[in-house]
Amino acid sequence: MNIRSIKAAIAGAALLAAGCGGINNSISAAFGGTGMARLIVASPTTPQTNIALLADHGMINSGLSATTRIGPYAKVTAGNVSFDINTGAGTTDLVPAINVNVASSTNYSVVLEGEPGLTDYQAVSFQDTNALPNPATVRFKVNNAAPNLATPIDVYVWPASQTMPSTPTVPGLGLNQDSGSTGSHPGNAYIPTQGSSTTMPAGVYSVAIVPQGGVPNGTSDLFDGNTTSLSLNTSYSFTVDDVNATQNNIGVILSIDEPFQGGNQSSVVRHAAVTR
Repeated sequence: MNIRSIKAAIAGAALLAAGCGGINNSISAAFGGTGMARLIVASPTTPQTNIALLADHGMINSGLSATTRIGPYAKVTAGNVSFDINTGAGTTDLVPAINVNVASSTNYSVVLEGEPGLTDYQAVSFQDTNALPNPATVRFKVNNAAPNLATPIDVYVWPASQTMPSTPTVPGLGLNQDSGSTGSHPGNAYIPTQGSSTTMPAGVYSVAIVPQGGVPNGTSDLFDGNTTSLSLNTSYSFTVDDVNATQNNIGVILSIDEPFQGGNQSSVVRHAAVTR
């Protein structure tokens, strides 16, 4: 049983200025469209403390680690882009590089997942589609970057002051899929989807994760936790990751996606009691 709360140091004072990246960091050609990319470290057993993301050998993010998990978005040229994860230009890649077909005006998260030395240690990408914030609501997406999970998962996310929903917020989420991959939100990764009349209030949110088809009970769930207070006019990601190689031992990383952040974000996942 894993019972954790999710606490993200996402206020402006908690952003680490040492990280390289941001909307002024442009790895792009003089002509043609651009997208945005960033790195999320979803492998807390990776020992390096200066993890970097390079796009076609131009620096996107740096200074990331198992404790500083999320880099800021930076511009990249639209088209086929090669992403490397290492500890800076000229260093050996931690995992094989991946190619991503970057669409113009679209955000991407390149994620380092799995365990060093195992076959699941790799880079994957998530397309953070339709992330624009809405002043009337909290918006969020969910990424599954936890290869130690035995099955797809059902993810429940709801305001902590309210009753847990009777159906999963994101059902049947498989490895390396996000909430835009599911039938209930095809191509629309963020909830509520753009144009929806549904709104989600500001405040603390609860998260429960169970194997697909399970029902959260607060005791045998794969994950239970609470966020810090989430804000209106802000879009977030919940990225499910391995705590270690033990099957189903998972955590959750919380990041602000938009409005864009100017530096690295740090998140802390710790044990806490959950009542329902």
